[in-house]
Amino acid sequence: MKKIGSVHEPKARLLSAEDAVEDAARLRDVLRQRMAGRAVPVRVPLQALLEAIDSLEPGDLQQVAERVERRLASATGQSS
Repeated sequence: MKKIGSVHEPKARLLSAEDAVEDAARLRDVLRQRMAGRAVPVRVPLQALLEAIDSLEPGDLQQVAERVERRLASATGQSS
């Protein structure tokens, strides 16, 4: 059983919850910067996409619907 308040590295400072949240936010920002512009096209079978859509919550499904509408308008030369 782990001792509460200990760290893996004996000389390392134990982070507070606030420190951990700040570190996570910094890491998120760094990863976003590194991934910017690095989109990788992926081909997904239509059936897999439809099954994934079936499992979405209403809010996420609304986001998908809006994205599909924009994409369709772009592909057909219409403006929304």
